[in-house]
Amino acid sequence: MVGQLLNRRRRASPRLPRAFRVFWLGEAVSLFGTATTATLLSLLAATQLDAGPGWMGILAAASWSPWLILGLPAGAFADRWPPRTTMIVSDLIAATAAATVPLLWATGTLSLAALVVVAFVIGSCAVVFRAALPRLVIRVVDAEQLGTANSMLYATESASTIVGPGLAGLIAQAMSAALGVLLDAISFLVSAVCLARTRPAGRAPDHAVAVLEESFLQRIRAGVNVVARDRYLRYFAGLAAVQNFGLTGLLSLQVLFLVDELAAPQAVTGLVLATGGVGGLLGPHVARRLGTARGPIALQLTSCSCLLVLLAGPGAGVAWMAAGLLLCEFAIVADNVIRTTWRLTYVPDHLQARVSTTIQMLAFAAMPASGLVSGWLGHQLGVRTALAIMLGIYVAGALTMPLAPFKGQRDLPAPPRPSRLLKRTASAAR
Repeated sequence: MVGQLLNRRRRASPRLPRAFRVFWLGEAVSLFGTATTATLLSLLAATQLDAGPGWMGILAAASWSPWLILGLPAGAFADRWPPRTTMIVSDLIAATAAATVPLLWATGTLSLAALVVVAFVIGSCAVVFRAALPRLVIRVVDAEQLGTANSMLYATESASTIVGPGLAGLIAQAMSAALGVLLDAISFLVSAVCLARTRPAGRAPDHAVAVLEESFLQRIRAGVNVVARDRYLRYFAGLAAVQNFGLTGLLSLQVLFLVDELAAPQAVTGLVLATGGVGGLLGPHVARRLGTARGPIALQLTSCSCLLVLLAGPGAGVAWMAAGLLLCEFAIVADNVIRTTWRLTYVPDHLQARVSTTIQMLAFAAMPASGLVSGWLGHQLGVRTALAIMLGIYVAGALTMPLAPFKGQRDLPAPPRPSRLLKRTASAAR
C-alpha cells in the first residue's frame, strides 16, 4: 500500500491542496530559521562564551531532553486536541524563548546557562508541535498524496540544512551570532500565522468518542502498547534509539571538531555542515523509486558513509567530512520519507500522535544522554576519538537492517485489520 502511495505521484493531482501549501510555507520558514539558529547557538557557545566539549554536550542534551520528559504526555495530549491550535501555541512559546537570546546579549547578561534554558524550551515546543503534525497532514492531504506531501516536507527540511548552517556562518562572521537568533523568533511567528490561515478538512478522527472517554494515563498506555506489540514499529523504534544516540554525538561535536581540530573558519564550518543538507535534498526523490522494505535496508547501509568524517584533516582534508555528511544525510532522509509515509497509512488516525510520540520518545530519549556522553568522551579522549566511538554506535545499528522483520520482502506490510489495533488499545487501557 505504501509502495503504491509513493509511486502514484504522477497519477495523483499535481497540485496539493491549498491548506497544505499554506501550512508548508510556514513550516519552511520555521525550518530555515531553526536550522540557522541551531548552528548559531553552537557557534555562540564555542566562540563567544568559551564552551568546551562538556558544555557543548549539555547544550545538545538540553535540546533533546524534552523528548524524554514530555514525549508520551505530548502524544496523549495531541491525540485529543485540535492539531492546528496545538501547533500555533507551540510556535508562539518558541518565538518568545528564541527572542530572549538577542535581548540577553544586548544587555550583557547572556550566559551558557541561559543558552541551555532557551534550547530546552524550544525543544519542548518542538515535541508538542511534532506530536500534532501527522494528524494535521492527514487532514489537509488526500491519502494518495501522502507520499508527495512527506517528500515535500523532508525536502524542505533538507534544503533548510543546506542554507541554514551556511547562512549562520556568514551571520556569525559579519555580526554577533546572538542577533542571528532573532531570525528564528520571527520564523516561529510566520509559522503560527500560516497555521492560523490553514483550513483543514475538519473531519473527525476515527473513534474520537473513545479517545475522549479514555483517561490521560490510558491514552498514554494505548500508544505504548501498540508499538510494543507490533514487530515492525518495535524494530524501527529500537533502531532509531540506537542510531540517534550515535548521531547526536556527531551533531554535538561537529562544530568543535571543525573549529578546533580542523582549524576551519566559521564561514567554512557553515558550508561543510550544509553539505549534509544537499544529500538530504536528494533523498525524497530516491525514496519514491525504492521498495518500502528493500529501500530502508539499502539506505541504512549507505548511511555508514558517515565514517568518512573520521578521515577529515585541516585544509583540503575537510572534504572528507563534507563527503561523509553528504552521503549519510542523503540516506537518512530517504529512509525517513519511506518510513513516515508507511506509518501514516499503517496506524489509524486516533492513534497517530501517540504512536508517533512513543517512537520519537524512544528515539530522542537517547539523545540527551548522547550529548552528555559525547561531551565527556571529547574531554577525556579528544574530539576525534569521541566521534569515532559515537559513529561506531550508529553504524552498529545500521548493520542490523539485514536481520529486520521485513527481510526478504519488497514492501512493508499493509495496515493490520482494525480489530487487531482495537484489541491492542483495549488491552492497554486495562
